[in-house]
Amino acid sequence: MQDFDTLIVTTDRDFLRVRSQYPRLAKNMPGRNIYLVGPQAAKKALDETELPDRVGYIDENSILPFDEVHAVMSEHMKERLGTQEMPRGVTGWYYQQFLKLGYAFVCKDDYYMTWDGDTIPCAHFDMFSPDEQKPCMDMKRELHEEYFITLERLLPGVKKVMEKSFISEHMLFKKELVKELISRIEENKDIPGDSFWEKVIRCIEPERITKSAFSEFETYGSYVALNHPEEYRIRSWHSFRTGGDFFDIETISDRDYDWLAKDFQAISFEKWSTLRDDHRNLFDNPDYQKKLTARQMLEIAQEEFTGGYKEVWD
Repeated sequence: MQDFDTLIVTTDRDFLRVRSQYPRLAKNMPGRNIYLVGPQAAKKALDETELPDRVGYIDENSILPFDEVHAVMSEHMKERLGTQEMPRGVTGWYYQQFLKLGYAFVCKDDYYMTWDGDTIPCAHFDMFSPDEQKPCMDMKRELHEEYFITLERLLPGVKKVMEKSFISEHMLFKKELVKELISRIEENKDIPGDSFWEKVIRCIEPERITKSAFSEFETYGSYVALNHPEEYRIRSWHSFRTGGDFFDIETISDRDYDWLAKDFQAISFEKWSTLRDDHRNLFDNPDYQKKLTARQMLEIAQEEFTGGYKEVWD
């Protein structure tokens, strides 16, 4: 049941920032092949990096041309932007989600997984339950209301149905269910556009576009939970999302990963994370690691958080 490929939608800059950890990613990732999906510059960066043969490249434009999406986004935002050009980064945020859904039309397997390129698995894991051999739907705790405003416009009657969130830095998609979801979106005649991605753009008011108003994970997860609840097994997933605030990506060690793996399936190094001087020699301190678990240390650290994401255990 592990015959699936994993897509990592990325840019050359984002890949280069995290590539020191990709040997571990390639070692621990389940499934068959791992593909970086991005512009040609990402292929060049990959070619210059020594990684196992299972790591390959797919040109993002072979799935969905960026310029087509950018043109629709620019037209949709023209009144709000005036003489300013549409920022490619804003288009890119939505585009990378459209790629993950659009891959269903070229996928040759029953399933495919998408994985955030800034996230590294702490140890090997499986995506199918060992007893039933059902695919796992991994869930965390997060809520962004904008996602569900868009969801209900795209699919009237479909809304948030789970207490937890389907956003867990990865998802195992069932190809036929993605196609079914896309067909349902494209059947919505109340939203202009022919393709699912154009309807996503056009159902979001221009003033909401910069508010991260769509989630492919919440949309797919909610649709499946309502219409095909028997297809997946729900599983709690814990990842150290603020890992870049406490670990230096260039010095994190095998010992650190072994310690983290007791409480976390993965650790993220988000590009806006910064390792502050007063955070050094804390989580990677061997003496502290002997006395406290990674969960205990993060829970202590989170007591000082005044905002942003917090990892929560049941």
